[in-house]
Amino acid sequence: MDQQQARQHAARFIDQLRRLEDGGPSAADALARLFADDAHLRNPIADHAGREQIAAFWRSYRASFGTVRSRFSHITTADACAGLFWRSAGTGPHGQPVEYEGVTLLEFDDAGQITRFHGYFDSRQVRIEAPAH
Repeated sequence: MDQQQARQHAARFIDQLRRLEDGGPSAADALARLFADDAHLRNPIADHAGREQIAAFWRSYRASFGTVRSRFSHITTADACAGLFWRSAGTGPHGQPVEYEGVTLLEFDDAGQITRFHGYFDSRQVRIEAPAH
């Protein structure tokens, strides 16, 4: 796989993530289908293996926000991998503002499926607290 193909696969991931952020009912499963059967997804607060666990992660991720939108400032690629630099902003489930930024590294197999997803961000930025009653 060359860098152009890696860029296309990264763009496909971003498109599916945006569908998830928009709240599509089957978006988590569609996003999970971009991952290989034995893929790994890791970030500071999650560690999942296999497409079913990854789909569950994406459903949980989306449910933790009222609204969310990720903006990608840079996409860098090499053979069979991509680095995505992003900032996400929105609201928590109770309407409180949420904003955080980080980097996601994607590794692809020959078929273009994601085999490894590593997300890096400061987990202190994403603590979502219930509003005071």
